[in-house]
Order: sequence, then structure tokens, then C-alpha cells
Amino acid sequence: MPLNVAKRLLSGRARSPASGAVVKEGRSAQRALRFSWVWTTSSHPDANLGDALSAVVVAAIAHLPIIRTAFSADTERLAAVGTIGHALHFGKVHLWGTGFDMQRDRTGALLGYQIPDDTELVAHAVRGRRTAAALRAKGISVPEAYGDPVWFLPKIFPDAGRKEWDLGVIVHISELDTPDAAAMVRATIERYKIPPEFADRVRIINTYTPASIAGLRDKVDEIVSCRRILSTSLHGLVIAETYGIPCAWFATYAGASGLLEIEGAQPIDHRMKDFYSGVDRDHVLSYLQPLNALTDWADAIRFLDDNWRPLNYQGEALFNAFPLKKQVKLSDPRWVTPARILDHIPL
Repeated sequence: MPLNVAKRLLSGRARSPASGAVVKEGRSAQRALRFSWVWTTSSHPDANLGDALSAVVVAAIAHLPIIRTAFSADTERLAAVGTIGHALHFGKVHLWGTGFDMQRDRTGALLGYQIPDDTELVAHAVRGRRTAAALRAKGISVPEAYGDPVWFLPKIFPDAGRKEWDLGVIVHISELDTPDAAAMVRATIERYKIPPEFADRVRIINTYTPASIAGLRDKVDEIVSCRRILSTSLHGLVIAETYGIPCAWFATYAGASGLLEIEGAQPIDHRMKDFYSGVDRDHVLSYLQPLNALTDWADAIRFLDDNWRPLNYQGEALFNAFPLKKQVKLSDPRWVTPARILDHIPL
């Protein structure tokens, strides 16, 4: 076999599935990754924790600088964390742990999802079995690899071991009065009000954070400093589960709290259904509490103590499905990312 042919064959074997999303940029021609996620803007300068962690986890595994790449870019790129798949269009998009809202089109309108024209979706892993089933029904091949990449966060931000709060209550950004790190829960929502006897036990947590690695780390530490978690935010639950913190979805309607069946009659946020289906649960532990009624915080704490059980999920298939060359191993207790990469993610 001619030497040049052998070299091409060896080079082809070495290429990662999403290597087309890696480009050389700048005067130094440094390799960098075109990556789509929900980043900060001049009108929204603070980062939403779950969205920002997408770029952090990917950079920690690949050790590649991140290039902001629009959802509508006509280029090859990677996407990971978040319910963002339905909004990605044009070009070739590699999906790793991504979720979809199948009720929405690429503009966000409630018209139902159809694969956009001039768009190639390559699924290496998706968030859960519900996303997988919906994409397969659209003719997209999806492997048996599920999970949210935020699951690997303890390898990047290890648990500091500091517990300060009996209960952390993570609110969704839609429940805040402004979209920033200093925001408070809207005053019209009764269930988040804390009486004086619980003021030093219950912590309301806003997932907006300053757009820096230090800001993200501080927010994760705030969550992990809680002994238990209730959350209306999906990534509040993902973070709690991966750090082994008893947690439940904080549902916004009345009824009997408990293990709500994913395929049952009671309504469950589709994002929670998708994530828990991907970690082999057929239910979502849920604490039901209407927005317009005060919460019995002692009862909520007892509920978590009596009902939460840790997930039997390690994320092997999700990690193995990462479509770029990995610079870390799943067995590594800590993933150390070069500061030149981690500290320069354009959050």
C-alpha cells in the first residue's frame, strides 16, 4: 500500500465523529470547537447556570477553546445541555445529551417540531428516552446513550463538603422578578415565603450567576451546601442528583406528593420526564405545592427524608458517546482543565 494512502487511512481512523466542528482560528491557528448553547448577551449579562455549564463540561472533556456558534449557523457544530434541540437549524449539528421541546418549531412557536430544511442532526446521545423516541419517529437514528452532561459536574467542581442549609429551593428563571443574579422571586408567589423560624434553614436559590467560572462555581457551591433540594429548575435536580443530595421536583399544583409515574395521568414537566427516563426511572419524585399557597417547610423536609432514593446511574454510555477526542477518563476522580481554556470560555 502506498505510504500516502496509508497515512490517509490512519488519519481517517483517528478522526472523531464531530471533528468537523473543530476549526483553527486566530494567528496561532489554535484548534477550537464551534459550539451552540444559550450564552449571555448585553441585555442579559448574567449566565443561567444550566446553560453555561454546557460549555464548561464540553471544554473539560475535550480541552478545546469554545467558539460561540449561533443556533442558525450554516456550519458544522456541537450542541449539548438544554432543551434547545428544536431551535437548532441549518448546517450539521452534533447532539450530545441535548433535549427537545417537540411542541415547538425552530422559532419557539407552538406549532410542533419538524426537522428544519438544510439541517442535518447527528445524535450521539440525547437527554432522555422521550427525546430519543420523538427523534426516531422523525427518522433520526439515536443510539442507546442517554443523560444530561451536567451529570459530570462533580469531576469539575468537587463537593467542598460544606453544609449550611437544611433545604435549598431552586426557582425557575420564569419565577424571578428580573433576569439577573440579584433577582428575587416575584412577590405574588406565596409558596416561596419563609417564616422567621425557617429563615436560617431554608435557602431560596436563583440560578442566574455572574458570567465567570468563579461565579458558576460559587452557585454550584451554594446548591451543594444544602442538605436537601426542591427545584422547579431541571438543572437544580440534575445537580442535586449527581452530588447525591435528596431532591424532588417542586410541582406548582395541588395534590398528593409522591412518586409520579412518567406515563401516568398527573402532569409532569416534560423536561423532568425526559431526564428521569434517561436515567432509567419510570417516575419523578414530586412535591406538590400550588404557587398561591404557603409551603409547610417542615413537611417538605420530612417528605424528602422519607422518599428520595439515589439514582443507579453512572453516565458511562453518555461519556463514551462524546463525539470528540477525550482528554479525560470517566474513572478519573477529578477533571483538571487548563486555565487557558476554562477561564476563557465566552459565557
